[in-house]
Amino acid sequence: MYKILVVEDEMNIANTLRNHLKKYNYDCHIVEDFERVLDIFQEFQPHLVIMDINLPAFDGYYWSRKIRQVSNCPITILSARISELDQVYGIENGADDFITKPFLMDVVLAKINGQIRRVYGEYANDLQTRMLNEGNTTLNLDTFRLFTSEQETTLTIKELQLCSVLFEAFPNVVTRQLLLSAIWDNETFVEENTLTVNIVRLRKKLEAIHSSLEIMTIRGIGYQLMEKSQ
Repeated sequence: MYKILVVEDEMNIANTLRNHLKKYNYDCHIVEDFERVLDIFQEFQPHLVIMDINLPAFDGYYWSRKIRQVSNCPITILSARISELDQVYGIENGADDFITKPFLMDVVLAKINGQIRRVYGEYANDLQTRMLNEGNTTLNLDTFRLFTSEQETTLTIKELQLCSVLFEAFPNVVTRQLLLSAIWDNETFVEENTLTVNIVRLRKKLEAIHSSLEIMTIRGIGYQLMEKSQ
């Protein structure tokens, strides 16, 4: 059963969504504490988020950005705002789709089904390609989780992209230029220490989960993911 998180402060709309989607075997959870949206997201681990823009405390753009820092879960904006600027801003802040109010439930259902098929179902890549394993450590590309049998941690988008390149190249050296071009569209606008800072964070997270892997700096060239020496 696929799980959907509904972030909508108009409870009549939220309940209508939940009741309708439940008929199609979706497990829906409605957010009630709008200051803990990210915490609730991480606790519920949904496959898709329906996000209103006008919310108490922080707006839907803010929460979309926060979710996008830890997950690539599809986000569908549901809002009474109908301007093209709002739709563009929603996409730029991490949303995958935009539905305007008032809406037809069949349209919402069709868009949700399409997103689920694209990311998890018949249109998705082979699930085995979404998990990378080296040593005692696994990288889950769908959930942004890096884990061992002892511990796990959540990666940001940049950390995930870096980690996946290093995993796929293991145990070969990856140049700084290749890492930059794989992660940023135009590496000329990246500050010199941005890559270094993200590598440092990744190292700390590998240590925190007791990984058998370490990231070595190859001076003047780049970085190498390898097994720790015994």
